[in-house]
Order: sequence, then C-alpha cells, then structure tokens
Amino acid sequence: MGTDFTSLPTWVLSSAASRAHQVLHASLGRAGVTGYEFRCLSALASTERLSQTELGEAAALDPRDVTHTVRALESRGLVSRVKDPGHGRRQLVSLTAEGRVEGERAAEAITEAQEAAFGGLTGEERTALLALLDRVARG
Repeated sequence: MGTDFTSLPTWVLSSAASRAHQVLHASLGRAGVTGYEFRCLSALASTERLSQTELGEAAALDPRDVTHTVRALESRGLVSRVKDPGHGRRQLVSLTAEGRVEGERAAEAITEAQEAAFGGLTGEERTALLALLDRVARG
C-alpha cells in the first residue's frame, strides 16, 4: 500500500479546511459572534429587511438554524422582528443600529481571518485557489 497520504489532494484539502475553520471561528469568537450569526448579519447588512425564509436563503441556513440564530441575535438587540403586515405568519427581520455596528465588527474579523489563513498567498494566488476550490466543490 505505501501511499504517502500527505501527498493526496483530499488529505491536503481536508487539513487546509480544518486550519481555515479554526482560524475563522477563533476570529469570529473574538468578535463575539458565531458563524451563523455572521452570515445573518452579513445578509441583512445590504437590505432594509428580509423575511426569515429570505434570510435563510441569503445566509445559506436551514429554517431551524435561522429561527435559533435570529432569536439569539434579537435577544442581544442586534436584530428586530415584526410581523409582515401583508402576510400574517411571516416575520420580517432587520438590523438594529447596534446590529449594524456588530456586523461591521464581525466583517473586520472575517477580513482578519482571511489574512491569517491566506496571508502567505498573493492576490493572484488567492484568486486561482478560490477558482480551483469552487470547481472541486461543484464536482
């Protein structure tokens, strides 16, 4: 058998993904948000409000995770929810002023994480890596 597993692309990619995950979550943790919270704050930053369904689509989260995340953000005063006047069962979510500040802080943490994980690469190398990883991810 004798295969050097450290030369296998799947092994190297898995190791890189593990390191990137650690760097990302450490940066987000220092900013005081989870990955799901960042995704929701980021999705809401570019719009006035979204339904929870739309937020889930924009943040690539399933409905249960959106519900829990929005509740956590709401309890911290970062988002507000109101019933959609045009649809009685739908909740509309928007950022509060504090949520916008927290979202900007989290975005800075994401930028720091990118630099920590990929700072050794040139811009051209990062672009090439991203294109290759996208091709692998799409199969």
